[in-house]
Amino acid sequence: MLRPLRSLMTLLCLVCVLPAWAGGALPLLKLEAGDLDEPVSIERSLLLEDPSAQLTASEVLQRIATQGREVEGTPRIGYSRSAWWLATQVQAPAAERLQLIIGQTFLDDLEIWLYDGERPLGPLYSGSSRAFGERGEPYPHFLLNLPRLDAGVHTLLLRVQSHSAINLPLQLVGAEQGQQLIAHSWLRSGLLIGALLALALFYLIRYSTLREWPLACFGLTSLSTALYNASIYNLAGLLWPQWPMLPKLLVNLPTAGMMIFSSLFIASALGLRLKRLRWLRDALFAASLLVSVGGLLVDHPRAYEVLNLLILATGLYQLLLLFIGVRQRRPYAPGYLLCWSAALTLMLLVPLGRAGLVPLPAGFYAMYAYLPALSMLLFGALLDKQLERVRRVLLSSQAQAIDNLEQYQALFRHSGEGIFRCRRDGRLLEANPSLARLLGREALPANLDALALPSLVSETQWHELLSQLDVRSGTASCECQLYDLEQRPRWVYLSLHLRPHQDCIEGIVVDLSERRALEERLQQLAAHDALTGLLNRRELERLLAETLGGTAKRRFSHLLLLGLDRFKQVNDLCGHSAGDQLLRQLASQLLHQLPRHAELARVGGDEFAVLLREVDDEAALEQAEQLRRGVEQFVFTWQGRPFRLHASIGMLALGSGVSDWETALNWATSASQLAKHQGRNRVQQFNPADGALLEHQRQLQWITRLREATERGHFELFFQPVQALQQASSGLHYEVLLRYRDPHNGDWISPAQFLDAAARYDFLGAIDRWVIQHLCAWLAANPRHLAQLAQVNVNLSASSLLDSGFHRLLQDELQRHGLPPSKLCIEVTEMVALGELGVSAQWIEQLRGKGLKVALDDFGSGFASYAYLRHLPLDILKIDGSFISGIERDPINQAMVGSMRQIAGQLGLLTVAEFVETQASLDCLRRLGIDYAQGYFVGRPQPLHLLADDVRHHDTQDA
Repeated sequence: MLRPLRSLMTLLCLVCVLPAWAGGALPLLKLEAGDLDEPVSIERSLLLEDPSAQLTASEVLQRIATQGREVEGTPRIGYSRSAWWLATQVQAPAAERLQLIIGQTFLDDLEIWLYDGERPLGPLYSGSSRAFGERGEPYPHFLLNLPRLDAGVHTLLLRVQSHSAINLPLQLVGAEQGQQLIAHSWLRSGLLIGALLALALFYLIRYSTLREWPLACFGLTSLSTALYNASIYNLAGLLWPQWPMLPKLLVNLPTAGMMIFSSLFIASALGLRLKRLRWLRDALFAASLLVSVGGLLVDHPRAYEVLNLLILATGLYQLLLLFIGVRQRRPYAPGYLLCWSAALTLMLLVPLGRAGLVPLPAGFYAMYAYLPALSMLLFGALLDKQLERVRRVLLSSQAQAIDNLEQYQALFRHSGEGIFRCRRDGRLLEANPSLARLLGREALPANLDALALPSLVSETQWHELLSQLDVRSGTASCECQLYDLEQRPRWVYLSLHLRPHQDCIEGIVVDLSERRALEERLQQLAAHDALTGLLNRRELERLLAETLGGTAKRRFSHLLLLGLDRFKQVNDLCGHSAGDQLLRQLASQLLHQLPRHAELARVGGDEFAVLLREVDDEAALEQAEQLRRGVEQFVFTWQGRPFRLHASIGMLALGSGVSDWETALNWATSASQLAKHQGRNRVQQFNPADGALLEHQRQLQWITRLREATERGHFELFFQPVQALQQASSGLHYEVLLRYRDPHNGDWISPAQFLDAAARYDFLGAIDRWVIQHLCAWLAANPRHLAQLAQVNVNLSASSLLDSGFHRLLQDELQRHGLPPSKLCIEVTEMVALGELGVSAQWIEQLRGKGLKVALDDFGSGFASYAYLRHLPLDILKIDGSFISGIERDPINQAMVGSMRQIAGQLGLLTVAEFVETQASLDCLRRLGIDYAQGYFVGRPQPLHLLADDVRHHDTQDA
């Protein structure tokens, strides 16, 4: 019973022990005699980190089998402050001498231990921190002679610690083959470094002759690359072992030089303007120099790591420059990108490989030396091609310069402008024939010293030009008068350019005589009316502005604005030619009636303005009366037909609180229009306290406010419900009203305050269009409300009713929003409908033909008779509120309203009573048979948006 149990326990122990024993075995590299003819790579090894750097070889040998991690291929540790141990086993032919190759140039401390079983065969010490002669064989990397090995398996143990990146490509080779490797390596490095030095010297010499900045950058890049390769191959350690700092110097400074000069070369060769990238470039250059020089002075463990990152950043920066050059289509940019691709590959892969982030391919370190050299040679060929192109461009430019010189000489001789050269004192050195003609001669005298510009343009003008030359970096120009040899003046444009190296002044003289005459003519036209020759509105505004601003040489005291009455009759009956002739004759007569110091201007089609210089208002009024009488007595005859005119004159004292010319013209215009409204043919003096004038100004202000209201949305639609009296309502029925919201205080203003102004200045049509457009848009935006709507009433003015354009707008709005015309009722007042009965009936019929309803508003308020109703195609009759107010107490109004109801019934019209304010009035109207009622008792006006779908839906949910 115990024997099977004992067997099971033994099996379990073996299962547990065997994996540990198998995992603790060191990798074994078996070598035959023929394998050592070429270097053999150690592909498998165990790696152990020693953070304290205190472990001994024997301690590591005991731990690494169990604690180490197996590495396939080249161990790539990157930057680390720890010591690292690497172990493997080697089985080689007995008595064979082996050499260990470590293919990394910069490893600070190396220790190599070889064990025969547990017996050490002695340590070997090396590293870049030691003198070159103490590192082993004179090899660019590390080549160490191992002790002769006996038959059997030996353990190779390697310890490394370094501030630089730790990568350990290990190889074993026979001793004889190792010597050949040394010879071949120094031969390759000598050829490579010699080629790079020759390339650098060649382009630096070329730079000394051609002075092309890309040549200098390329030569310095080649020199830095050669010095860097010398550090990689340890050439300095071989030739100058007495200078231990030289290898480190040849690593840091050439590395910074390669990054800086190659970046400068790419930017200059492609002709890039760095702009914002200049800050990035300067930061990279400063950091590279700081780290490189600082690494020489202070042995900081992070110096190589930071330098590695700077190499990577510089590579990315150069790649960005090349892509910018390709994108901007710079010449040879794709070629530079292709040639520099090898160097960029190294600048990007080497830092990543050193950091242990990217596994570098086998044989990469062989390419590491030759790819930069290949890139430099390709760069050199491309640069030569580019310089050859530059040389051809320079030759072409030289030929072009010669051609330009010949053209300049031809231009100098045949130019229409005068061209000259003179000394600083003004004495002429050279002048072309055109200058001679400007001076009144066919040719200038042979002795030009006798001619001096100060005598031609005046001494003062010449000294001012010389002062401009000194202040404005050698250029000066002006328009001045040039006196010819006969002392006749002419206006010219004189431009001077100082040639400091030649100690002379070059100048051009352009004749401006014709332009000056044209400018004077244009100034005359710009300030005067083309028809009458009087001052125009622009010149009047200027004179007013100078007077009111206190800058005028002549100060005016009063402004008269003269508006002609009945002038339109002349244009309508006789044509515009007659009107123009009338204005010319009247302007001539007005000029003769004015004193010498007054100014007369035409400011509009039939408006004139007068600026007076009187001592008081009485004298100005007397002058205005003389003008009025002169116009009244003026008789214009055209083709035998006499015409008489009148003038309405507004007078404004310019000292009565007027601040600017716009206010002055507005106030004078208000006074003139008030004179028209009070009967015409009179003089009206502006008085701010005049009630009629204030009302007129208020209406003028309302026009501006109404125009802003239509443009900026200061209007808002209201509604007032209409109640059915004789039967139940079939849906919503209301009238749309208009309110103006004051943008300053938010108050609602009723139309009664601005409709008179809108009617007087023909603005009712614009208001009607605004109402129709916004009402149709609102109805279309509220479909549920539209479905419940029975009828909505809208008021129209006479101008809209008789305007075919408005009718098209109304039809377009209904069609665009898909609204049923039968739900819209147009209201027209009695005075509008009956004023032009035939025309009104025609337009009302057109509205009804489109499906709209038409209501006659305010019936009974005018002088209409019942007979007119038979000639108007109406649907609804709205009885004026004057008959409805207090109707329950007035039997006469009851009788009149009853008769209106009977007539409307006979004509098939529905009736609506307005201004219903009490229940008694409502009951009385129901007894009289009135169909509908409207007024404050039925419902006060409210904003239309309260009937919107979303508002009513929300109110329904709340209920």
